[in-house]
Amino acid sequence: MSDFNTAESVVTQSSKAEYENSINLSQHLPQAKIISEMVLDAFQSTRESDQIRELRAAIRQAHDSFDDDKAYELMGELKALKDAEAADLAALEDLSSKFSIGRILSSFKDDPAFQEIVYGLALKVLNQTHQAISNPGGGKGKAAKKKEVEIFTISKDGTSVTLPLRTPRSRLNVDREALEFLGFTFVGEGDEAELESETFLDNAGTEQAVNRKNIITALQQKTAFDGYSIAAQ
Repeated sequence: MSDFNTAESVVTQSSKAEYENSINLSQHLPQAKIISEMVLDAFQSTRESDQIRELRAAIRQAHDSFDDDKAYELMGELKALKDAEAADLAALEDLSSKFSIGRILSSFKDDPAFQEIVYGLALKVLNQTHQAISNPGGGKGKAAKKKEVEIFTISKDGTSVTLPLRTPRSRLNVDREALEFLGFTFVGEGDEAELESETFLDNAGTEQAVNRKNIITALQQKTAFDGYSIAAQ
């Protein structure tokens, strides 16, 4: 079993290196890059549990009300919850050391939650591919500009900020001003700043991972962030 896992890890590392080299090549159209990054986002975006998000909000409210006792109590609950989730993560890591990822995924193929992830991703790929094929000329001019980052202007009530469509590996706190303009909250300062919540709800009530592509797509399709507008520079 361990030999199989080792071989699988080598293949994954090789594919990862090949992908990261390919994603920066200018011959790949922006639409193709967007679709590939969307697939990675679906599986690599970390999501806080609803309980942790609710506790963070309650702690913030307690601080705003200068209720130190309540904030201290809630912070204790938050630590206990984080410890429990850390234990869950350790159990999952132990499971992955005993079984291949293919074996684990196949055991979840009929699970409704897993199917929601898989079919939701398939639907996004279907829609994005259809859009790319229907508008093949939309990215040709941009593809000629090697490694140029697309920049978008987000506006509301006469105020505007810019949001570059950076690689998903770029930390979100680099664009803190734009995200705070959209209503997101950061905890901490400078390079250590982290988003208070790693998801947002669209107008249909669906939870979306907070990343630049999802935010820009939601603004363009008007599926979230009511009152804001977006335009490519």
